[in-house]
Amino acid sequence: MQREATQPSRPEDYFAEARARVEGHVTSTFSLAGTARLHRRALGLDILCAPLNVVLAPLHALLRLSAFLLRMVRLRHASGFLGRVHLILPTRTARAVEEGLLEHVFALRPDGSGRSIADRFAEALPLQGGASFSEDETRRRAERAAATIKIYTGTRSAVAEMTTALLTICFGAWLFHRLTPGMLSLAPALADTYVMDTAIGNFPLGRGLGGLWYGAFPVGASPLTIVTVALMLIVTASIVTAFAGILADPVQTRLGVHQARLRRLVTAVERDMTGSDTAPFVAREHLYARVFDIADIAGGLFRQFR
Repeated sequence: MQREATQPSRPEDYFAEARARVEGHVTSTFSLAGTARLHRRALGLDILCAPLNVVLAPLHALLRLSAFLLRMVRLRHASGFLGRVHLILPTRTARAVEEGLLEHVFALRPDGSGRSIADRFAEALPLQGGASFSEDETRRRAERAAATIKIYTGTRSAVAEMTTALLTICFGAWLFHRLTPGMLSLAPALADTYVMDTAIGNFPLGRGLGGLWYGAFPVGASPLTIVTVALMLIVTASIVTAFAGILADPVQTRLGVHQARLRRLVTAVERDMTGSDTAPFVAREHLYARVFDIADIAGGLFRQFR
């Protein structure tokens, strides 16, 4: 959807129309058919970016938490600087989500000349009759709005991580009857199962007697085997994460999560562009995803010391 020739005369009208477009955008983009089309772009380089994003995600969440704490103690400049640092690597899927958001919700013209998001917002702001800022102030506000958009698109990687963690928990509960919120929890169990099955299969008197023998005298995986299995699981989980939105998007749409998050985004961009309140868009999903990491590490340490 391209920007119409007649623009809303006031900023509040422009952003009210943006909110009104949220429902249609979510329905077309994040339905089962829409997200399947979207994730076709994940075939290729996105699969290579996924493992790196999994590694960078905890650091990204730490930066966001640090920015929030700095803001709480009124160190706004330091908070703003950390808030603009974006460690999540861009993917083709994320770019498609971003472009669809700018075009269909904010009604910005499609980018065909390599212009940045800030350039496109800076173009839109003077068109709003109620806004009268200097060129430098317009640019500063546009850059702030662009940073907010980047934060929003980064939430998809966090949701994908949580989806993969939930699948890991289901797999561990089904196969091992234990809580496995991550690869540190799943790898030892899977490695022990592999070593045990191999030992039973190689027992000289057959698998039947081998099962009885190793049932009484179980064998465990070596540290090297556990590390090897963990690395294989991490690579597999990264690939799953690249496509996890196919499952997560329709569920979030059904529950209204996508709609609520996008409306919060529009409100944050409105503040960035026209208001005096500079409270940033809060991406809670990165912090939620870290809960699974903490549970995974805690579980691994507990089993190790036990």
